Order: sequence, then structure tokens, then C-alpha cells
Amino acid sequence: MSQTTGDAEAEVATPSGPSLTITLGDNQTGILMMAEHGFPVALFTPVAAVLRDASGAPLAGEAVAWSVGETPANMGIQLDPHGTTPVITTTDEHGVATLDRMRGSALSAFYDSGAFVLEARYGRAVAAAHLVVAPPLALTTKIMGGDNQSVARTGSRVPGGEARFAPLEVRVRDSLGEPAAGVKVVFTAQGPTSMMIQLTPGQDEVDLVTDAEGRATLDRMDGGSSICRGCDGEFKIVVTATGGKPVVAHYSVVP
Repeated sequence: MSQTTGDAEAEVATPSGPSLTITLGDNQTGILMMAEHGFPVALFTPVAAVLRDASGAPLAGEAVAWSVGETPANMGIQLDPHGTTPVITTTDEHGVATLDRMRGSALSAFYDSGAFVLEARYGRAVAAAHLVVAPPLALTTKIMGGDNQSVARTGSRVPGGEARFAPLEVRVRDSLGEPAAGVKVVFTAQGPTSMMIQLTPGQDEVDLVTDAEGRATLDRMDGGSSICRGCDGEFKIVVTATGGKPVVAHYSVVP
């Protein structure tokens, strides 16, 4: 996921006791991106804090507690896979405690954008990392293949025959031009009421998810995008990626 990281250190210390200083991961911005489970998430690189005693010597083997303060109203934050809060990490031989429980990330933020503070605590010593979740990048959907097909009805499986159309492939990119993986894409057929259009057996609508290259291919009807029966004429398939504007593929069933 895209993010920016600042190098500034943030420190809140008690004057006569141990102190904590954020040394890694402060001032990050994570961009909300659609996850494979169908909801937007922003990831943040590890955040670390160094614990020192009053003389400035690092304290090893000590427990540092990580938690999040106030967040935007609809934002959810997870610091470890089990939803534990606070999360306890232990300082290493250099006095450094690192938060990286979310598959190598410091945390995951869900649903909403805005600023929040991640705090590390040891007794009365507190250090704060300032993090921001940015809104999702605008998505653009482009038809890569399968538009503007004209097919005649053939065969005897049903009266009048069937028109079988080749796969429809689209690609979704973000506003930076990068492939948008894990995005839900809805394919919806629209045509005359006398025309039966199937995108999957018995259905005229299909939900797919883009792959790592941002591609989604409609090929549920025996390897093709759609099968039509009932009459000749024109129809369209409207393709809508979550967070993007619809695009339309055009089809004709010809005599």
C-alpha cells in the first residue's frame, strides 16, 4: 500500500525518570485501498520507540504498551491480528520497542480517513507517533477486450438459438496509474425485456474482484462473457468498480 514516512522524532518524557522517544515511523500517511475482503484499509510501516533511563542509558527487556487515542468517528484500528489493546512489546538490547504485529505492519486502519495518534507508554513516560489515513485514490476502469461484439444466434439447444459472446476484460487503476488489486467489480447486463441475458447461469449480474494486475475478466458462461436468447437486438454490460465510475461494453445479437 502507498504511504509516506517522515524522519522527525517525537518525545514526551518525565523529567526525572525513564523517557520514550519515537525513532521510526512517525508522521506517516497511509492511503485507504480496497482489501481482498471488500473493505478499505490503510497499512502503516513499523513504529519504534527507544526507552532510556534518567541518565540516557537504554533499558533492555522492558515492556512497552502501545495504544491509539481518539480516531475519526467511523475509523477502526487494529494493532495485532487478535484485536488486542494495548499491545505489549519488549525492548531489545538497544532499548528499542517495535510495533509490527500486523504481518510486519504497525497497524491497519479501516473505513474512514483522518488523523490519529499512536502512543507508546512505559510507566509515566509517553511517546506519540502522529499518523494520517488519506482518502482512497480515485479509480479508473478501462475495457481491455471484448467490447463491441456482434454475434448471431445459433444452435438448437433452445428455440431460435443462442448468441455466445467472448470474454470481457477490464483493468482498474488508481489515480497514480498503478493497478488496483482486490477491488470489487460489478458486471450488470441491460437489454430489451424480451432478451434473456446470462452472465452466469440464470443471472444477469456478476461480482468479481481484480487480481494483482488490477484485471477482472467476465468469462462465467462456458468461457465467454454472456449468452443471449429470445430475440435479436442490442444490449450492454455496465461495469462498475467500487470507488470508480461505470464503463459500458456494447453488444449486438444479429440476424
